[in-house]
Amino acid sequence: MKSPYTLALISGFLAVFAFAPYGVAPVAWIAFVPLFVALEAERPVKGFFLGWVSGIIFYLGTVYWVVHSMYFYGGVPLSVSIAVMVLLATYLALYTAFFGMFFSLTDTYGTMTRLLVVPSVWVSLEYLRGRLFTGFPWMLLGYSQADYLSLIQIADVTGVWGVSFLVMTVNVLLFLYLSPTKSSVPLLRRLGLPGRFHPPVKETLFAALILISALVYGNIRIDQVDSLSSKWPTLKVGIVQGNIEQSLKWDPTHADRTVRTYLGLAERVLAEGAEMVVWPETAVPFYLETDKDLGPVVLALPDRTGSYLLTGSPAYSYNIILGEYRSFNSAYLLKPGGALAERYDKVHLVPFGEYVPLKRFLPFIDKLVVGVGDFAPGPGYFPLIFNGQGIGILICYEAIFPEISRSFVTGGATILANLTNDAWFGYTSAPYQHFQMAVLRAVENRVFLIRAANTGISAIVDPVGRPTVKSELFTEATLTAEVRLRQGPPGFYSRKGDFFPFLCIAVSCIFIISRFRRRARRD
Repeated sequence: MKSPYTLALISGFLAVFAFAPYGVAPVAWIAFVPLFVALEAERPVKGFFLGWVSGIIFYLGTVYWVVHSMYFYGGVPLSVSIAVMVLLATYLALYTAFFGMFFSLTDTYGTMTRLLVVPSVWVSLEYLRGRLFTGFPWMLLGYSQADYLSLIQIADVTGVWGVSFLVMTVNVLLFLYLSPTKSSVPLLRRLGLPGRFHPPVKETLFAALILISALVYGNIRIDQVDSLSSKWPTLKVGIVQGNIEQSLKWDPTHADRTVRTYLGLAERVLAEGAEMVVWPETAVPFYLETDKDLGPVVLALPDRTGSYLLTGSPAYSYNIILGEYRSFNSAYLLKPGGALAERYDKVHLVPFGEYVPLKRFLPFIDKLVVGVGDFAPGPGYFPLIFNGQGIGILICYEAIFPEISRSFVTGGATILANLTNDAWFGYTSAPYQHFQMAVLRAVENRVFLIRAANTGISAIVDPVGRPTVKSELFTEATLTAEVRLRQGPPGFYSRKGDFFPFLCIAVSCIFIISRFRRRARRD
């Protein structure tokens, strides 16, 4: 038998390939079995370190793009960039470490208890990772299944967390087949097979029940949502992917060329009948409202064409209380007539990318985004309104947070728009991973999602998670297609939010309490 640490390494390695761009999604259903074998009968302290090792391998294989962003565009030395990436992976792996510790604590419990508790602990830790220290819910296990439409439909009830729970449940079940159990019926012996093995029959039936239920629900919901959305009012959208090199994006001498590129590509989608043109995050690399040269050129487009223009641009305002100007990473909705109809200021900013946390104590650290000073967070998640409809704007990083999208939908958004600039990532796995996460936002809230990315991936995703149109990376591109504007009250997940991870946290807490009581009785 291989050493426990070798098995932990194998699990971390396998899990990497379950996610984009490799996208071997079935691997996710077995990836954690080697780790579980390594953890069985180990003490919690060793379980912690086994989980930590497995997590470090996984995160090194999935967030390595941090080095690319910092080194090529942040001006950070390669050695420092690698050190930061390793530190990030080490921190994120702590959640896997605690998972390993909790798994070790379940070894004296029945198999059905383990089948319920282990996935619940996993989801609980995923949820905490998405909340603590501003949150980083990147590469949640459920995202690995983004291409399997029937499976991910439960997200409109449980959020992406329910998909994570399903995948982890199957991993636990497969492990139980490798672990002797006294509580299961010796079915194979009845069939004349070796009697040493006691298959987990009840556990298999339970796992099969929830998995089959999820698939049946998914197929039914796909048909229901397709039928319902076909009755929603339509809007023809044109997405422009300018493919502006990140090193030139904030160069003032290149601003004119950038604007001309976007205007030229906009003419293509307008010729195809687009009623709304969508440009990516900071497609306008200057203060749109006050720029005297290129600002009027952009503002004139909706008036000249009779269409709406949704574009990213920095903005600023004077804060009377603080007595200072504050910059924002914003999205403008421009309407025919040349007026600034609406503006959304990004709320959830990227630490060290758009602002420096605790800058008073870290004056020697600068953020990666150049061109303007530190961004300030906007006032809240308010949809932009046009013709009585609402657009929820997810600027870049905001698309990875489920609670942000649902806040927009409960606030009246009938469609979501993810404006992003993934040029930072280069040809790494990050653009593909980022897109996978955006797909789940459409399914959770049963809305169309428009994704405009500077260098790709741009797309339109329908309410069941299908990309109806999609661009390639690092190409100039235009996409034109109809979207439908959701009507009626928000769905279950949009209204109720993250009840499922809270349920998993409750199960995990009950387990912890019972464990302490057991130990107290022994003492």
